[in-house]
Amino acid sequence: MPLQGEGQEPPPPSPDQPPAPGVDAEAIVQEVQAFYAEYRQAWDARNTPAIANHLAGDFVAYQYSPQGVVQIDKVTSVAGVQRFFDTLGSRETMWVRSVLAVVPRSSTEAVAAVRNDFSLRQGGGEVELTLEVLRKGSDGRWRLVRKWSERSLF
Repeated sequence: MPLQGEGQEPPPPSPDQPPAPGVDAEAIVQEVQAFYAEYRQAWDARNTPAIANHLAGDFVAYQYSPQGVVQIDKVTSVAGVQRFFDTLGSRETMWVRSVLAVVPRSSTEAVAAVRNDFSLRQGGGEVELTLEVLRKGSDGRWRLVRKWSERSLF
C-alpha cells in the first residue's frame, strides 16, 4: 500500500499560477478563446464536418440527464449534431455562448467552463453548462477531448 501522496498525481496548479515554469498561460487562454470563436462559427453555419474537425479522434462526452449518465464518442456525437440540424430544418435559432473560465494545465492542455443558451424563435430551448478539456495536437490545433454536460430545458 503506497504512503499518503505516493504514487498519486499532484494536485492541479492554482488557476492564479501558470501551469508550469515556462508556460505562457495568457497565450494559452487566447488560443483557446480563438478555438471557441471558430467552433461557434461552425455551429452557427450548421457545418457538421467543421464541428467534427474541432473534436479529437478520442473525444468522449458525458451527458447528465434525469435518466442517468450517457457516454458518447465522437462518431455518435457528430451524428447527433447532424440529426439536431436536420430536425431544426430552416427554423431560426438563437444562441448565447459564454466561455466562463479557461484554466491552462500545460502548454498543450486546458480546461474550460462553458455556458450555452439555445432557443428557437417560436419558443422553447435549453441551457447547457459544460466542463471541457481541450488538447493542442502536433498540428498546432486545439480540439475538444472530453466534455461533461448538464442541460436544463426551459
